[in-house]
Amino acid sequence: MQLIKWFVWFLGIIPFFVQRFLSKIVAFYLLVVPNHSAQITKLNIELAYPELSERQRLEIVRASLTDLGQKFFSLISTWVRPTQNSYQLVKVVSGLDTFQNASAKKPTLILLPHIGNWELFGVWLTQYRSYTAMFRPLRIYHISEMVRKARERGGNILVPATTIGVRQIWKRLNNAETAIVLPDQAPKEGEGVYVPFFGHQVLTPVLPYRLALATGAEVFIGAAVRVEHHYEIILRHLKKPLLEDQEQWLSVMNAEIETLVRQFPNQYQWEYRRFRNAPDGSLRYP
Repeated sequence: MQLIKWFVWFLGIIPFFVQRFLSKIVAFYLLVVPNHSAQITKLNIELAYPELSERQRLEIVRASLTDLGQKFFSLISTWVRPTQNSYQLVKVVSGLDTFQNASAKKPTLILLPHIGNWELFGVWLTQYRSYTAMFRPLRIYHISEMVRKARERGGNILVPATTIGVRQIWKRLNNAETAIVLPDQAPKEGEGVYVPFFGHQVLTPVLPYRLALATGAEVFIGAAVRVEHHYEIILRHLKKPLLEDQEQWLSVMNAEIETLVRQFPNQYQWEYRRFRNAPDGSLRYP
């Protein structure tokens, strides 16, 4: 297992041009060899873009799987390279002034969907403030510890992805601190509601709404998207939720995420079963 850790570390420090070459090999495998990621990506894009022709949808599928190969190395590099390297990769920041002005000395909740390089976003944020986020250990212990240590740089605090972790995030938000929560994971039974996403009623976690409502936090959608060989940080301010406004507020949240995905469709994690569950209890695909 220790050998796997060093191999992952090696993949993260090799020159970027070598990573780009290797990412093409990974992408070729994903495009040519039948695999789970390609299958789910194709099904999700068929659901998200019914107005496009089959050829146009296949182009998005190919672009997404190609980006997935690149993302594999980008995430590892962010874990193992010095934080200064991540800072230098960011060339554009959109929404920073609004973020600084609206959230200064206030509880701040950042919703980080699975688009672009979410690991780099966390590293970049530590230039301005530390944050608390939930962490679910990976299956391989040594790699899990590598990821944990990488995310804890800059004074960040990781809490378990359990009810205990949610309580800790709530406490830190009430102390006017910053927290990061994932808004596009499939929630457990009773922890989500169906609201629109790409024209479909999709099971969406209610945790962002409940945290924002209970703590009065300023809420932002955040992302680090790749533009050629560099990154752009995006921060979009959401209005605060009101009592009994849950479904409407979550619909706005999903709409903001959808707008971001439509801008950078190849960088979204389409291989995730985002559309699988339907409101009537059926499954849109296995």
